[in-house]
Amino acid sequence: MKQAYLNMRNFWLDVKNLENRKGVIEIGPDKISVAGIEMAMQDGADVKHLFLATNSLGDSSLYFENNSKSGLGGVIGGHGHEALQNAAAHMLAHASKLTGEMTAVGAGGELPPPSSTEMVRLFAVSKEKLFYTELPEAVLRNPENNFYPFFAYSQQTLGLFKQQQEDASSPQAHS
Repeated sequence: MKQAYLNMRNFWLDVKNLENRKGVIEIGPDKISVAGIEMAMQDGADVKHLFLATNSLGDSSLYFENNSKSGLGGVIGGHGHEALQNAAAHMLAHASKLTGEMTAVGAGGELPPPSSTEMVRLFAVSKEKLFYTELPEAVLRNPENNFYPFFAYSQQTLGLFKQQQEDASSPQAHS
């Protein structure tokens, strides 16, 4: 992983970054404040990563490794985009219900990257613990899977980020 990507990834995984912000809500029995997914994609001979995270303040970010000088692309979203905030809030709510089915490590613990391009890493973060699991994308697309709503809302959030970017770059947005 490229350093700029790692920096943003680590920022979202460190719940201490929320400590002094007003309005942080801790959701569910494990008091989750941040949730998201990470995926790996083949780009020629390279593997590049995509990281989507949201917090209980309604902030969401999407980061991805690319071929730019910094090696990082990203979109910050949510505020003023009700559909994106709604999808991200649902993703966070579902993540908070699934911590008992995830691996837990202490605060500051490592989130392993996805092990392959077919796998998706899902995570939830509280002040005390980092929870994660990894499942094949094909399994996550099965509505019978417990993690399906978490994954489905993450995919909806990704689509809304794309829509937000398209709206911002449309000719009407600049008039």
